[in-house]
Amino acid sequence: MSILEGLKFYAGDTAIHKLDPRVKFLVSMLMLIIVVMYAEVWMLTVLIAVQAVIVYIAKVMRRWLKTIKGSMPLAALVFGLNAIFFISTGTYATLQEVFYHSIALAYRLVLFLSSFSIFFLTTTPEEIGLTLTSWRVPYPYTFAFISAIRFTPIIAQELRDIMDAQRARGVELDRGG
Repeated sequence: MSILEGLKFYAGDTAIHKLDPRVKFLVSMLMLIIVVMYAEVWMLTVLIAVQAVIVYIAKVMRRWLKTIKGSMPLAALVFGLNAIFFISTGTYATLQEVFYHSIALAYRLVLFLSSFSIFFLTTTPEEIGLTLTSWRVPYPYTFAFISAIRFTPIIAQELRDIMDAQRARGVELDRGG
């Protein structure tokens, strides 16, 4: 659930918060392009270091780290599935290459999620809506997108509250079935 915390805006009085939303969106898109273009782990590490500096300046480090932590199960799934695929198809000659490329793909997913998390953590839904409208995105699409951004974290919190209440009553949710 903590990955959804990355969609929730947190007010701040920093230089990053004050940037025009179009600039923040373009920076996020630039990071996405870099993630897509480069598969080398060292380059991805440089990019996450740049993101960490931006997050530090924006003073949303704890929330950004929650997003990264929340994306780890998905990254582990991507790593596992790619490793199985690469081994079964013989795409790479050594096991070391298989693990390197599987880690790089999982790392890329985490970077993709974290770059847009920075955008959403530092930009109000109203600013996003105005930006989309200024880019002539049809209003129904803008409204649907902004509604999803606003209500997804709220619904996730409601789900957590319900699960906590059920656990308090002795329901074992972790067991399944």
